[in-house]
Amino acid sequence: MPEIIVRKILERGLGEPINTGGKHAAMLNGMYLSGWSGLFLREIRNTLQGKGNIPRGAKPLGRIISHPNISDSMSRIRPLVLAGYIKEAKAALKLYQKERVEVAGVPIFSTAPSTQGWVFADTAYMVPPSLAIMGEERMAVSDLVKTHKLLALKNGLLRHILNAAVREQDSYCKTDLWIDGTAWGRANGWWVAGAVDTLEVLSGSARELTALLRKTCKSLLEFQDGGFWRCTVDDPYSAVDTSATVMIGYGFVKGHQLGYLDKRYEAAGFGALEAVLRHHFDWRTGTLRHQQIGPLIVNVASPTPRYLSDANPYGQGFLAQLYTLCVCGVNVRTLNVKQVAGG
Repeated sequence: MPEIIVRKILERGLGEPINTGGKHAAMLNGMYLSGWSGLFLREIRNTLQGKGNIPRGAKPLGRIISHPNISDSMSRIRPLVLAGYIKEAKAALKLYQKERVEVAGVPIFSTAPSTQGWVFADTAYMVPPSLAIMGEERMAVSDLVKTHKLLALKNGLLRHILNAAVREQDSYCKTDLWIDGTAWGRANGWWVAGAVDTLEVLSGSARELTALLRKTCKSLLEFQDGGFWRCTVDDPYSAVDTSATVMIGYGFVKGHQLGYLDKRYEAAGFGALEAVLRHHFDWRTGTLRHQQIGPLIVNVASPTPRYLSDANPYGQGFLAQLYTLCVCGVNVRTLNVKQVAGG
C-alpha cells in the first residue's frame, strides 16, 4: 500500500493553483510513480476534460496542447501514455509537432510575442520525455543535447533562459541574450529530470546525452551543501531552494537506478530528501517549504523571503517521487515504462 504521507504531499500540491503543464505533469508523474492510481486517473480525466489546466487567456489547440506555453503543455503527454490514453496522446503529439516552433534547433518554451526566440531550461523536462515515450527518440535526445550546448557553463551547470534569436555580435548589453544567465537551481533540476525520464524509455544508447548528464551531475554533486542546492547553484550566499533540491535529488537517484550514475549520487539523493524532510517540511500538512517562487530576473539575485513559497506543485510532485524512490523502495526499472510506452 502506498504510504499515506505521499498522498498528503500530492494532495497538498493539488491545493495550489496549477495553471501550467509543467506543474501539472510533475504532480501526475508523482502520482504514477508512487502508486496512487486513483488520484492519477482522476487528474488525467480532468486533463482530458480541460478542467483547470489551461493557463488563463491561453489559446486552446485542444485539451492537451495550448498556446502560448506550448512546450509546457507538451509535458502532459507522458502521463497520458502511462494512463493508457494512447489515442489521445497521439493526437496531442501530432498537434504539437504541427505547432512546434524552434530556434537554434531546439523548441522555444512559449509562443508569446514577448518571448520569441527564448530557450528555457524548463523545456528539457516538458518536451523530450514526452517525445521519447511516443517513439520520437531522435528528436528527444537532440533537444536535450542541443539545449545543454546552448545553456550550459563549461562545468556543465545549466543556466535558465537564453534569447537564441539574438546573435552575440548583435547584443547591446548581454541581458538581451541572457534573460537569466545564472546557474539557476531549478534549471538544473529540469534538465537532469528530463534527461533521466528520457533515458528511461530509449530503445538504444545515447552516449552524448549520457556524457552530458554525468558532467552536469558531477558539478551538481560538488555544489551540494548540507544536502541542499541553492536558488543559484554556484552562489553560496543565495537561499536554499527545496524545489531544486528534490528535483536534482530525483534525477540522481533515478539516474543511479537506471545505471547511468554511481552510488555517490544515490547517497546524495537520499541526503537531499533527509535534509528537506528534517528542515523544511510540515509533516502535519505534507507541505514542502522554502521553494523559490520563480527564477531570478535579469541576473539580479535576491535571497529575500518574498521570493520563497510553500507547496508549489513543482516541489510537491518531485518530493513525492523522491520519497517513493528512497523510502518506499521503488526501483524505476521494475515499472517497465518502456513496455508501457510500447503499448
